[in-house]
Amino acid sequence: MKGREEKTAEEYLDKIPSFAREKSDLRTVREFLGLLGNPDRAMKIIHVAGTNGKGSVCAFLTSILREAKVPVGTFTSPHLTDIKERFSINGRMISEEDFVSAFETVKEAVRFWMQKGGLHPTYFEFLFYMGLCLFKKAGTEVLILETGMGGLKDVTNVIEHPLVSVITSISVEHTAFLGNTIPEIAAHKAGIIKRGCPVVYDSSVKDAEKVIVNTAREKESSWFPVGNIPFFYENEGLLAKLEYLGSITEFRVPFPAPYQAENAALAVKAAEVSGFGIDRKIVEEGLKRTVWPARMERILPGIYLDGAHNEDGIRAFLTAACLLKKERKPDKTWILFSVSSDKEYERMLKEIGERLKPDICLLSGMESGRALLADTLFTTASKVMGAGAKICCFDTVDGALERVLSAKGSNDLVFITGSLYLAGEVKEKIQPFMEENT
Repeated sequence: MKGREEKTAEEYLDKIPSFAREKSDLRTVREFLGLLGNPDRAMKIIHVAGTNGKGSVCAFLTSILREAKVPVGTFTSPHLTDIKERFSINGRMISEEDFVSAFETVKEAVRFWMQKGGLHPTYFEFLFYMGLCLFKKAGTEVLILETGMGGLKDVTNVIEHPLVSVITSISVEHTAFLGNTIPEIAAHKAGIIKRGCPVVYDSSVKDAEKVIVNTAREKESSWFPVGNIPFFYENEGLLAKLEYLGSITEFRVPFPAPYQAENAALAVKAAEVSGFGIDRKIVEEGLKRTVWPARMERILPGIYLDGAHNEDGIRAFLTAACLLKKERKPDKTWILFSVSSDKEYERMLKEIGERLKPDICLLSGMESGRALLADTLFTTASKVMGAGAKICCFDTVDGALERVLSAKGSNDLVFITGSLYLAGEVKEKIQPFMEENT
């Protein structure tokens, strides 16, 4: 149960987008951080950008450093059910008391700032400032810092000398802000590379790699590519062959999604390049203990939740889902799908129909104001998914979940995907059932 002060803070934060839409330039951000005592300068920082996989890489790195007893803070976005999820200290979500304290610190700085004629920070900027205050107060030695949108002009790019920059897989996203082509978008992501600071990156998209390497050369920064990683499926996870400190070892990755092999490899290489000298056994244990909700997460027997929310994310999800389907040989395959209205939902549904070939497709609306109407989803799915799937439409996630929980057979497989907003709703609504099965 949230206390009154936390609710008040959240209400204030939720109102920010209605009156503060103009992003601050990085010079302004640095000036504001001066009011807070430049907390970022008290920490070593690993900066993570990319289209897909940022949060997973942050989770792997956090777990590795935690296992190595390095005081670590992590700033990620978005959250699923609780805004405090964005801030973790040594792998644990912050307390209500710390959240409220950081909020009040930043709010007071904003009051002083606006008296001087400054603009109110945006929602994401405010949370970033809160995070830095939280982590400094906690005595964080290393901060794992995920960008918001892009990289070059992102508020997090105010940091000056990261231990290492990490760039995950890149695909077309946020075209109104980042450009319409892979090279244009890669230029924004590569904007986090700082002079003389190393960069670890996903080398699978050559148009993006060219931009990243050229940027690293210009910044006189060393670069470390991570390509396709050999792996095999084992016990609802992967055994992946990763290189660490000059030798190749099989590491266990606790997620049944092939894309997590690459994300784990990026994290392992970043840990190596950062110079901590962590023993291989500790890295191995850190990977194995990683927890990252809504990324091919088994939430109930036979039911998997994945936050894939764009075309590339859906393709990666489908690779994992098809692998599970091949391994499990279910009686029936279900999918519950909902999506935000600004996504390429027709292409996403078409790929789901062609690759996963679900027996039952449940489409639902969401509580999010950005959600696509279920009726629109139904019309589109009926057109692009073919005659193989039985398609059902629900106005709410509640209705779709009720159908799954009441009608799923013991040897059926259910996948829930399409939106992080959907993942958050599902996590919240299904929590009582998850507790019964732990």
